[in-house]
Amino acid sequence: MKLSNLVIGEKAIIKGIERDCPAEVHQRFLDLGFVPGAEIYVHNISPLKDPVAYSIYNTIISLRREDAVRVLVTLVN
Repeated sequence: MKLSNLVIGEKAIIKGIERDCPAEVHQRFLDLGFVPGAEIYVHNISPLKDPVAYSIYNTIISLRREDAVRVLVTLVN
């Protein structure tokens, strides 16, 4: 499942980043804490649905949809 598919309140665990992700975007994700095993959830969605605010490691990070589709996650019940 992709991070961009989550809705407000859903929690997920990051599995990884797509293989075809550009190196600079991949490094930015790692720098922001988007590492395998990290728990993330949708904090807020902007009125126009882009960008979306995610909470990871007690930090709110806003991502555009075009970036969020590159992050692979597994839902947490």
